[in-house]
Amino acid sequence: MAAQSLPPLKALRVFEAAARLRSFTAAADELSITHSAVSQQIRVLEDYLGQPLFAREARGVALLPGAQAYFAEVQASLERISTATAKLKAPSAGGVLRVCATPSLTMKWLIPRLATFQAANPGVDVQLSTQARPFLDRGGDPGSDVLIRHGFMAHSDLACVHCLDDFHIPVASPRFIERNRLHAPADCLAHPLLKISGGMDHWPRWFALAKVDVPPQLPGPVFDHQFLCMQAAMNDLGIALAPWCLLEDDIRADRLRPLFAQPQLPNAGIHALYRQDGPAAASAQLFIAWLCAQSPSLPNPI
Repeated sequence: MAAQSLPPLKALRVFEAAARLRSFTAAADELSITHSAVSQQIRVLEDYLGQPLFAREARGVALLPGAQAYFAEVQASLERISTATAKLKAPSAGGVLRVCATPSLTMKWLIPRLATFQAANPGVDVQLSTQARPFLDRGGDPGSDVLIRHGFMAHSDLACVHCLDDFHIPVASPRFIERNRLHAPADCLAHPLLKISGGMDHWPRWFALAKVDVPPQLPGPVFDHQFLCMQAAMNDLGIALAPWCLLEDDIRADRLRPLFAQPQLPNAGIHALYRQDGPAAASAQLFIAWLCAQSPSLPNPI
């Protein structure tokens, strides 16, 4: 490919961040540049392509229809470059990588996908844990090398990377949906709403987005972990409001079905905390690059 056929690479990086985050301000924060610098780079790319890429909305920006496919190709290409660069910088990456995630993320998201990472990186022995341990310190004491959670994790000595966007949607088993009237968000109030103890505000927030008034007490049981809540939904006990990243495999297997594509309750997305130096740093960087490439598909309503 001739060099002159490539658009400005700096502008592409800014475009990818702005499109993924749906915000020039958030892209500026992630890239540690100013809002005006983001706007300038977007203009550079739009001038190069000869067409606009974004439409401004009340809470950020949205890709124009013609730019959607372009964004997907740019994002995939930048991810391939990131992975190839990490491998070139750390050709000796290998050994044990201790990865800690919540039980729900480990069971419903990491384990079903981990074989693809292992196939690409056979020298890295990923050891999963759901119990948070101290990070590998500079003295070499064993502990976690990568910590994966929903939400940003601030730590003065470690890097936190936003890997995936995510959101909550209501789901139920096919049998439950066939037996009950569930045509609009308000219909959910007539059925058990399955909750998790760490997210008691999720259902009220979702109903608020749907513009549905709710009583002070919502019907339905409370569970300690998200995967227990999802399992209860699979067994016809009610409707779960669950993160999309945990639902893909169960929806693909028709164990659960999304009730409505909208509204989607935004959450903080999946983040990874890791040390950028030390014996596991090279393997951690490969693992983080792989995490960031796991783009979820979008739900379809019943």
